[in-house]
Amino acid sequence: MGHDLRATGTAVTVGALVLFGVLVWWGVTAAPAFAAPGASGERDAQLVYCLDTAHRGDLVTAAVRLGLLKAGATAQDTVVPTAAGGRMTLEKWAEHSQDDFGRACSALMSADSDSPGAAAGGSAEDGWFMTFLKSLPLLGAGALLTLGGQFSERVSAERRQLTQHLDSGAAAFRAAAREYLADYERRPDADHTAVLAARDALIGPLLQVSGPGARRDTARQLAGELPLARPLPSARDGAFLGLGARAQEAQGVRQSVERQLRTVSDLNGRALYWRWRTLRARPAPATPGASA
Repeated sequence: MGHDLRATGTAVTVGALVLFGVLVWWGVTAAPAFAAPGASGERDAQLVYCLDTAHRGDLVTAAVRLGLLKAGATAQDTVVPTAAGGRMTLEKWAEHSQDDFGRACSALMSADSDSPGAAAGGSAEDGWFMTFLKSLPLLGAGALLTLGGQFSERVSAERRQLTQHLDSGAAAFRAAAREYLADYERRPDADHTAVLAARDALIGPLLQVSGPGARRDTARQLAGELPLARPLPSARDGAFLGLGARAQEAQGVRQSVERQLRTVSDLNGRALYWRWRTLRARPAPATPGASA
C-alpha cells in the first residue's frame, strides 16, 4: 500500500505540473487576442483626444519639440512635416504619417495624467495579463481541491479495501483453526493444509498495513506470531500425546488464536488511537546531565 500511495503522490504532482503548464500556455496564447482590440482602441483614443480642438495646439507643440513638424511652419491649422510631404492639415498628417502622429500624441497623452487615453492604453496592454494573474489563485485553488479530493478518496478506498481483507482473512483463519484444532483433538495427524493456507492469506493484508508507526509495527508483529505455522505435535519428549494432552494443547492454541485475532480487529480502529500509541512508544528526550 505504501508503494501505491507513493505512486498516487507522484501522479498528483505530475497532474499539477501539467495543469500549470496548460494555464501558462493559455495565458501566452491568449495575449494576442486581448492585445489586438487594445491597440485599435488606443489608436481611436489618440485620434479623438489629440485632434480635439482643446488639444490641437499642444499636439503641434509636442510634435515640434520631437522634431516631427517644422517649427514656425504652422498656419491656419496646417503643418509641415519634417519628413517628406508638403503643407497639410493635422487630420491629413495623422493619416499620412501615422507613426509620427502616434509618437507625438502618445507623448502628449503621457504628459497629461488626466487624459482618458493614457489610462485606456495602459489597461489595454496590461488588462489581459492582469486578468490572467488574478484568475490564477482561483484556478489553482480549484485544481488543488479537485486533486486533493481525488487523492483523499483513493486513500479512503484503499483503506476500506484493506479493512475488508483483514476482516475476511481473520474470519477465514478463525474458521480453519477451529476445524483443525477439533480434528487434532480426535487424531494427531489432522490435515494442516487448510489452516496454513488461511494463515498465509491473512499475513498478506497484515504486511500491507501502513502507519501510524505503532499500527504498522503491531501488524508486522502479528504477521510473524500468528499460531499454527506448523502442525501441532503428536508426541512430546518421546511420549505419545493422548486424547487429554491433545485437548489441552488445542485449547492453548485456540486461546492464542482468539487473542491474536482480537488484535487484528483493533488494527481497524480509529487512527487517533494509533497516533496516541505511536507517541507513547517514542523514547523520552534525554535530560542533560542525566548520565552524570
